Amino acid sequence: MTVPVVVDAPQHAGLSATLDYLSERALAPGTLVSVPLGRRQAAGIVWHERIGAGADASRLRPLAGVLDALPPLGDAWRQLVAFCAGYYQRSLGEVALAVLPPELRRLDDAQLA
Repeated sequence: MTVPVVVDAPQHAGLSATLDYLSERALAPGTLVSVPLGRRQAAGIVWHERIGAGADASRLRPLAGVLDALPPLGDAWRQLVAFCAGYYQRSLGEVALAVLPPELRRLDDAQLA
């Protein structure tokens, strides 16, 4: 199954609002995840539930990890982030990851276990 994830990338980077990744299970919107982004691992947030088929699964990379220790970030929080991103002309991921506490932005193996 594919999940749409926002990552901390500037709007001018040319990435779409969300990036699709493969997941072995359904994840609630607002779940913190670790994803491969280029040659590095990046923190990300599952942004919404996938409606429809999504991207070609053969071209997608799997999630690197899921932070299950915390409940998903709420819908009201995601709406506020979307408003701020539009108002300040920034990407969703850039705003969403900037407002998280620093420890949640550094998803290491201990947190993902």
